[in-house]
Amino acid sequence: MLTVRDLSVEFTTDRGVVTAVDRVSFSVDKGEMLGIVGESGCGKSVLARSIIRILPMPPARIRAGQLTLDGTNLLDLSEREMQKLRGKAVTMIFQEPMTSLNPKFKVGYQIAEVFRKHFGLRSSEAIERSVEMLALVGIPDPEERAKSYPFQLSGGMRQRVIIAMALAGDPQLLLADEPTTALDVTIQAQILDLIREINERSGTSMILITHDLGVIAELVQRVIVMYAGQIVEMTTTENLFDRPLHPYTVGLRNSIPDIDSPVSKYDGPLNEIAGSVPALDDLPIGCYFQGRCPKRMQVCADRQPVLKEVSPGHHVRCWLND
Repeated sequence: MLTVRDLSVEFTTDRGVVTAVDRVSFSVDKGEMLGIVGESGCGKSVLARSIIRILPMPPARIRAGQLTLDGTNLLDLSEREMQKLRGKAVTMIFQEPMTSLNPKFKVGYQIAEVFRKHFGLRSSEAIERSVEMLALVGIPDPEERAKSYPFQLSGGMRQRVIIAMALAGDPQLLLADEPTTALDVTIQAQILDLIREINERSGTSMILITHDLGVIAELVQRVIVMYAGQIVEMTTTENLFDRPLHPYTVGLRNSIPDIDSPVSKYDGPLNEIAGSVPALDDLPIGCYFQGRCPKRMQVCADRQPVLKEVSPGHHVRCWLND
């Protein structure tokens, strides 16, 4: 469904040109749910916005690569041609629904815009379809809720409205960028159940971006781990938890407390990855993770490792697995 090949995205800043996405390659099959994890600043959201081509250009620029959606190279399309695809063939759920919805328009009207723009429906027909979409995502009394403004809805309902809007065009690919970040735990579970149900019912391919490994364990089949704009590990969800190979992935995995272990095990500080993601305008020579890695070697400072397949379907960027 989606193929990304050697994608590099850079930004022009006051301190020079920085690379936010560095030679990223992966694919998503039809009906597959792929997860992308990593700390803030690792390039996850920039990657997603590059796929749907909504980065501000300038200062952003796609320097190299190929984005192929169902046989069409998205980088060859004009902005007008991309507008025909956004909201229909490919769409996105953003982190904060309150900033994604226009506060001046009722939510039913905003969903109806998809049907008017992409399917040419009259206003009355589009509103009827909007009510159907609100019912589909589990909003009670959808006829009345369609007449509400965003501020009149709870956070969970606003997120369901965003999902309804994303599904209105019956997309082939859905990008979900931290779709549960602003929600409480109970509503998070409901939204995740809804996303899983949509995937199983419609067969829509999905990319789920998150920093929460619990969400990854719950939903996706394969996982990409990003660090400083690069893919450092790509494998199945099972391998990510049972056999992580990159020290960064191991650190992410070990930072999750095990609720089945005795409480006494956690007397004292929890596990953490020391330090922080390096600034993109001051990346080290060699491996970008070397400054935080407990297993760093001299070669890590001298040369940058490449992403290699160390077992079927398991790719790692690390000298330990060379």
